[in-house]
Amino acid sequence: MSVTTGAARPSIRIDGKRRWVFYAVLYTNFVVWLDTAKFSVLTPFWAADLGADATEIASISASYLLGYFPMLFLAGVLADRIGPRLMLLICLTGVTVLGGSMAFVQTVDEMYWRNMLFGVFFGFLWAPCQRMLAVWFAPIETAKVTAAWVASLMIVSVVAPLIALPIASAWAWEEAFLIISALGIPAIIAIAVFTRNRPDQLPGISAQELAHINVGRDEAARANVPLREIAKVFRSRSVLFMVAAGALATTPTWLIGTWSTYGLITLQGIDPDVVTYLAPLAAVPVILYAFGHGRAVAGPFRGRLRPPMVLGAVLGAVGFLAAGLLNLPWLAWIFAIGTLGFMVDPLFWGSLNTYWLGVAKPELTGTLNGVAAGLQVAFGYVLVNASGRWLDTSEGGLNQLDTLWIVGGVIYLVAIIPVLLSKDVRIHQEPDPTPPPPLPGEARSTPDAPEPSVRPLPEPTT
Repeated sequence: MSVTTGAARPSIRIDGKRRWVFYAVLYTNFVVWLDTAKFSVLTPFWAADLGADATEIASISASYLLGYFPMLFLAGVLADRIGPRLMLLICLTGVTVLGGSMAFVQTVDEMYWRNMLFGVFFGFLWAPCQRMLAVWFAPIETAKVTAAWVASLMIVSVVAPLIALPIASAWAWEEAFLIISALGIPAIIAIAVFTRNRPDQLPGISAQELAHINVGRDEAARANVPLREIAKVFRSRSVLFMVAAGALATTPTWLIGTWSTYGLITLQGIDPDVVTYLAPLAAVPVILYAFGHGRAVAGPFRGRLRPPMVLGAVLGAVGFLAAGLLNLPWLAWIFAIGTLGFMVDPLFWGSLNTYWLGVAKPELTGTLNGVAAGLQVAFGYVLVNASGRWLDTSEGGLNQLDTLWIVGGVIYLVAIIPVLLSKDVRIHQEPDPTPPPPLPGEARSTPDAPEPSVRPLPEPTT
């Protein structure tokens, strides 16, 4: 099974109006995840202020997943039915307001409910972003732009401690909540001004750019998808297996956000200033790979999408099991869970959006990503909520968290099974002897070069 891309450009040279759509989606993804990450990073501070114990920390941290996962299903369907732009505006408005309002909580119960409501609005991010990228970029580009989108998420793991911890140490954790949430305001403006649900709805976009984006897509396919078409896609075994893989493959990463900073500062007694500058280093290899994932798919993986997904789960399992079984020094512990554990994000999610193009129509990516991500968050809620009872207080320091990492490592390994049971999808570009039509601002090498021959995308097989 393959995704053939005709004469679409293999490089991620973003021209014209697409450039601003790309930047707006990346910045939106970054600030929303930053608003989420600051909650986990500042766990030692708000937990101490509110007098929360380990069980309450787990319950509060899981509460936003409880609000998050049902909205992922709804947002995916709505993104395919009425478009992703409104979904992203709802997300940004709610996250900005709720994220800042947490600075004013006084009790554990109040933090629980506000965090759950925060998760409701957070649920409008994932699938609408994926839908926007699938509709605005040619199929050959989706692996690269999706990988860059995942990288904008991964950068948060570096930036969040560098911003949140110094502010909390110098002033208070409440100020960190307010300052970070305010960064969502420019994102609201960017989505409102620079994006539309479909490229042909954006004023000023050129015919050349539309032709480049829509290679192999007819007008009927680009229209809003009827519900019967959405339901029909789930008859495919590969879709069902890959949805199951999405539900499991990155679920253990929720444990990293909940317990890593708490483990280092509260349990191990590491100075917060040391954690501020050392912990983000663990994410650097993940981010560097994420930006190169598109090239890795085209190169070492030879266009195949299942191998990177499997590799991500294997690396996560190695990191988590090492942290849980080998009694690692705290610095090695950081890299085991923060580097190996997070590699699954660019390797799996950076491939999944393109995988859907091989088994379904591009206009169904919102629903498919929403269902996969919704199940992942549902499992994440169960996992994080239960994890507070797994701390072994008879052990010292980070060893109290060993059971969490062992459970997470096993989940990574189980996630490999549905990936292997699904059909493989390969993305490739067919050779074309003629140059593609120029985008705005580009010049032809020869003034009278003929128009390229374009072979439409094949109908997906299920």
